[in-house]
Amino acid sequence: MGEGVHDLERLTARQLQQLIEGGISTAVVPFGSVEHHGGHLPLGADAILADAVGAEVARRLGAVLAPTVRVGCSDRHRHLPGTLTLGPETLTRLAIEHARALARHGFTLIVLLSAHGGNQPALDAAVAELGACLPGAVAVCAPRGDVGPSPGTYSGAWLTSVMLALRPDLVDLAHASPDLARELKTATATRGQAHIERFTASVVASVRAAGSH
Repeated sequence: MGEGVHDLERLTARQLQQLIEGGISTAVVPFGSVEHHGGHLPLGADAILADAVGAEVARRLGAVLAPTVRVGCSDRHRHLPGTLTLGPETLTRLAIEHARALARHGFTLIVLLSAHGGNQPALDAAVAELGACLPGAVAVCAPRGDVGPSPGTYSGAWLTSVMLALRPDLVDLAHASPDLARELKTATATRGQAHIERFTASVVASVRAAGSH
């Protein structure tokens, strides 16, 4: 865990209360997925990215980082080996219960942050429902990270670069699908770091805009 991150799981109840009483009012809940990512990437690639982006977003916002919700909506890939998936209604309810619990503890800005596109509709639905049932002083948002103008193919250069930056030990390019071979030649850890920064910075900007309203 990066320096300066208030990791909810590692705090005592007393420490958490001190942070809230000291003025920390934002909580970040990362959402990932566990799904088939070809022969070269780990099943938990999106969850690993959610861990990293969630921690950095929380650090930049001075927020508390809640545990990553590792399994998400992956219905499109449910027939492929290794995929675990929740129905969208289930993920929506899960996000709502997380946000309600955090609001009860005193957080007034709750960020539902997804590193997997398939989660977004369920999180948007959670935001809509929470807006109608939480006190007016509590805001919830589900910002979309910017992946840039040319993210490429599913499990292609973008995510492969990100994994080369975060966990190169889990990338096995020798077993990539032949139809990705040309695209993956452009995948590098340096590009992965740039992708992560772009994604993170866009989320932070969106959250700050939401918190100013």
